[in-house]
Amino acid sequence: MKKLFVMLVMLTMVMGIKAQQTISAQEMSDRIQIRALVDRYAHESDQFKQENYSEIFAKDLKLRIHAGGNVNEINGVDNMINIYKAAGAADISFHQTGQQTLEFADSTHASGWVYLTALMVNGGNARHMYLRYFDKYEKIDGRWWIVERDQYILFSE
Repeated sequence: MKKLFVMLVMLTMVMGIKAQQTISAQEMSDRIQIRALVDRYAHESDQFKQENYSEIFAKDLKLRIHAGGNVNEINGVDNMINIYKAAGAADISFHQTGQQTLEFADSTHASGWVYLTALMVNGGNARHMYLRYFDKYEKIDGRWWIVERDQYILFSE
């Protein structure tokens, strides 16, 4: 029942995006799989299970974090995991994904924007973050991966 509900929600989203176009069953399936990567990233982050990023991001991930005019680059999912774990866990973490745009270059490559809000609480001090990700996705051995991410921290308080 839960899978049916998720598929109906995703179908509604896809139909809104491509109201004037015909969508193949394969493209619909691909869109659902890619969205699942984005949502799983938020879930694993909130559970402080960064080690599970290796099931979301490709091994040779290219990550660029844009904040306040600075850009920090991280190459490789293992480096990303180590850096994020070293930063330490918040007492409370809440990541919420919003809208996603998605364009397919071909049957194994796609890219798109994802909007996200995050709440991090440490010692009673709350930090709100508003982010936008530009992701590149690749289907490798039959499944989708995030292979590149530009993470833009738009506002943090």
